[in-house]
Amino acid sequence: MASKDKDGRMEDALAQRVKGPVWTDEKTLDRYSTDQSMYRVRPLAVMPAQDVDDVVAAARFAREGGIPLTARGGGSGTAGAALGRGIVLAFDKAGPKLGRVPVNRVLGFEVSGGEPQVTVEPGLLHDDLQRFLRERGLYLPADPSSGAIALLGGNIATKASGPHAFKHGSIDRYLRHVQFVTAEGEVIDTADEASIPTRIREGLRRLRDDVLADVETSARLDARKDMKLASGYNLFTFLRHHTVGEWTAQLLVGSVGTLGVVTRATLRAEPYIEGKAAMLFYFRHLDEAGEAVQHIERLGVAAIEIINYRSIQVILSRNPDMDVPEGEAHLLMVELEGPERFDQISQVERVVREGGYTLAAPPATIEGEAEQARLWKVRKALLPTLRNYQPGYKALSLVNDVGVDSRHLAPFIRDVEAVFDRHKLVAAIYGHAGSGNLHLRPLFDVSDPDLRALLQRVADEVYEAVFRYDGTITGEHGMGRLRTPYLAREWGEAIIGYMRRVKSLFDPDDRLNPEVMFSDRKLTDDLDLR
Repeated sequence: MASKDKDGRMEDALAQRVKGPVWTDEKTLDRYSTDQSMYRVRPLAVMPAQDVDDVVAAARFAREGGIPLTARGGGSGTAGAALGRGIVLAFDKAGPKLGRVPVNRVLGFEVSGGEPQVTVEPGLLHDDLQRFLRERGLYLPADPSSGAIALLGGNIATKASGPHAFKHGSIDRYLRHVQFVTAEGEVIDTADEASIPTRIREGLRRLRDDVLADVETSARLDARKDMKLASGYNLFTFLRHHTVGEWTAQLLVGSVGTLGVVTRATLRAEPYIEGKAAMLFYFRHLDEAGEAVQHIERLGVAAIEIINYRSIQVILSRNPDMDVPEGEAHLLMVELEGPERFDQISQVERVVREGGYTLAAPPATIEGEAEQARLWKVRKALLPTLRNYQPGYKALSLVNDVGVDSRHLAPFIRDVEAVFDRHKLVAAIYGHAGSGNLHLRPLFDVSDPDLRALLQRVADEVYEAVFRYDGTITGEHGMGRLRTPYLAREWGEAIIGYMRRVKSLFDPDDRLNPEVMFSDRKLTDDLDLR
């Protein structure tokens, strides 16, 4: 068994098996102890994987030593899924600064059966892939707002999507094949079913049969299959797909590294849609903006973003020249694309006019790709600005990725506003309203001696509202330490049982990223307020 002590033996033993370095110095361990979540978890060692052979070696070393193994992408996750107590496999773009070459290449591009497909390594930056595709008149519609720092491996692991998921879906819709390394150190290529071990292949067939034979479970999955959600394992694949290779690939999506470590992925791209327009509606009442969403979404628009008054004030702190109405006003931004946008503009205007909503300013329509890019740049800068908005306060990632059906968006907004008012919290509320996906960011006084108890109460009350409307604990950011206490409440014990069977098939000893899918830990364990 590999030593877990701090005298360097584990570092030396692992370093003998891999091409790259193994770090156990204080500076590196401290750096990899945090991500964009509110947690701090210190690893035993950090290892930048040079290639699939390094990942295999690390997996086998971890198996022999009974050491947890966590794959980490760009560290942009908000739920603590990129943190681990054992070996952290680093795929981030530290690059030359840390003396290594990141696995961030485009490995291949082809048109197969008329479908453009691109094969990438897990360390490739999302925005770098988008640039590669745009040069060929293509794009990946699953476009998370964190694309400038998020890596493709992490996108797959968290079931990432973004503002356009409302129309174009999450990344699972575009995944064709994946190569990954199991907890046993086996290399599986889902394009080659012979590479899938018998225990997984046969186990998935039995599991699929059991899921489909369970009337209540299959009905529950069918009822939620069009929701934007990233909670638990992707059992929807048993409704949508028919082969073991497809099931295996799709189960990796949203698994946050608990089933295997992705080392290569083939994704479907789509032709880039030329012609963009954005409509800006400022509402006096946030719940009215939420109520309008369900009517606008029926018109086939590309995206609907909601930004509350508090969030706009945060944006103004960095963009003081932004033209916004005086007084309290909440923004609904509707994006339109393609030639149909011209007809949609008048249709959206009519829906809002006939809704009788109280607007703070006349609607505005902005045309042109450059202007669209500017708007999205401002929108995407909201979270980084919010993190440093008020000294002594933190916009902790507590209830930051909830979702409900858009039909329930207005009452849900009223409910969460009531929670924040009850606890005297100022909160930024924004997100992808077309999908019913809201990012809630209350500001917490980090000097409050009762902060831990307050965090627990606020989370419990917000998630109670989520479950009232049969919503989800995560729409696109994925599972992690932040959400495990609420997973069973969302899905129920029967479906959680099927999800545990998935974990047992791939990783029966729970070595791959433990504590981020199923856990008895408390919400505030490992809390970091530095």
